[in-house]
Amino acid sequence: MGNGGSKKRIVVFFGPPGVGKGTVATRLAEEFQFQFVSSGDLLRDNVKNKTELGSEAKRFMDAGQLVPDGLVTRMVFARLDELNGGVFLDGFPRTKFQAEEFNAYAFQKGLVLLVINLEASDGFLMERLSHRLICRNCGAIYHRSNLPPKKKGVCDACAGALYQREDDRPEVVAKRLMVYHQQSAPLVEYYQKAGLMVTLRGDQPLPETLAGARQILRG
Repeated sequence: MGNGGSKKRIVVFFGPPGVGKGTVATRLAEEFQFQFVSSGDLLRDNVKNKTELGSEAKRFMDAGQLVPDGLVTRMVFARLDELNGGVFLDGFPRTKFQAEEFNAYAFQKGLVLLVINLEASDGFLMERLSHRLICRNCGAIYHRSNLPPKKKGVCDACAGALYQREDDRPEVVAKRLMVYHQQSAPLVEYYQKAGLMVTLRGDQPLPETLAGARQILRG
C-alpha cells in the first residue's frame, strides 16, 4: 500500500502503566492532527467485534494467557495500514520482538519513527493507578484526587458512569509494573541505541509534560 509520497510519521508513546501515555497522546493528537491508536483499545475492539484476530486473541485471554506478540503485531499493522497521515501509538511495541517487527514494517512502508519515553517512579505510578477512574461510555480518564470529575462517579464529558478497571487494583498494579520492567529494559536500550528515543518526566504536572512533548514533536 502506497503512502502518497510524503513519509508518514509514527510517534510511539512509551513508558510504564499509568505514566500518562494515553492522556498526553490523546491531548496532543487533535492539536497536531495525528490519529491516536492504543493497542489495548484495538485488542478490546477486535474481541468485541469478533474479528478473526479478535477471536484468536480471546482464546488466549480466556485461558488467562498473554496475547502472543505475533498476534498483537498483526492487529496493529492492520490498523496502521488503514490510516493516512501521522499516528500516535500507545501500548505498542511492548517487547523486543514487537519492536524488531515494527522496525521492519516501518522500513518497508517508508515510515518515520520517533519514541517519546515517559518515566516515573513505581511509588508514583502505584498511587496514580490505584486512584484512576475511567468512563464506561467514552473512555475519559479521571483521578480520585488529582483530576476528579465534577460530579462523583459521573463523566464530565458525556455523563457516562465511571469505574475502576480490574487491572488498576493495587495488587494487580504491582504485578503490571514488574512485568513492564522485565519487558521494557531491553526495549529502552534498543531504541536508545537506534537514536530514536527522547525521554521526558511523566511525574510532573500534565501541562509541563504536554509542553515537553510539544517541544519534541516540533523539534
